[in-house]
Amino acid sequence: LFGKIKELRGEDSHEYRIVSDAMLMVWKGLLQETKDIDITQEIDKTTEVTIDEWLRTWEKFDKKHMPIWQWEYLKYMFFLIDTSGDKYIDVDEYVEVMGIYGMKPDESKAAFKKFAVDAGKPVDKVNYGQFVRLWYDYFGSKDKSKPGNWLFGKVE
Repeated sequence: LFGKIKELRGEDSHEYRIVSDAMLMVWKGLLQETKDIDITQEIDKTTEVTIDEWLRTWEKFDKKHMPIWQWEYLKYMFFLIDTSGDKYIDVDEYVEVMGIYGMKPDESKAAFKKFAVDAGKPVDKVNYGQFVRLWYDYFGSKDKSKPGNWLFGKVE
C-alpha cells in the first residue's frame, strides 16, 4: 500500500510522508502494547503481531483515551483512501483502495452508501471529521446499525 501512495502521489509528497510516519508510529505503538517492547530501543524487524493480539487491542478501544498510535492509524487510513489528496473520500477512491484489500467493487459501493451519510442523509464525499466519527463507530460501537460499521465493508 505504501507503494501505491508513492506511485500515485510521489515519494516526496506530503501524503506519502504522513502515511510513512504514521505507520512507523502505529507499528511501534502496537508492539509496545502487545509485546511490551521499549520503542525507544532498536526494534527487531522480524517481530510479528498475531491476529489474536491485534483483535485484543481493538477490544479495549476507547475513543476518549486512544493511544497516539491509534490516532496515527486513523490518519493513515484516511490519507490512504483519499487517493486524490483533496481531503475528502469519494466512492471511486474508496472502491479503488478497498480493491487493494480484496473487496469487490459492488461490495465497496454498497458499503460506501451505508457509511457516507451526514445526519442520516447521503453525501458524495466524506471529510476527515466524518471519517473520525465513522472510525469511532467501527471500533467502538456494538450497534451494527451505526454507519461506521460499514467503514471496511459488509457488516457480518
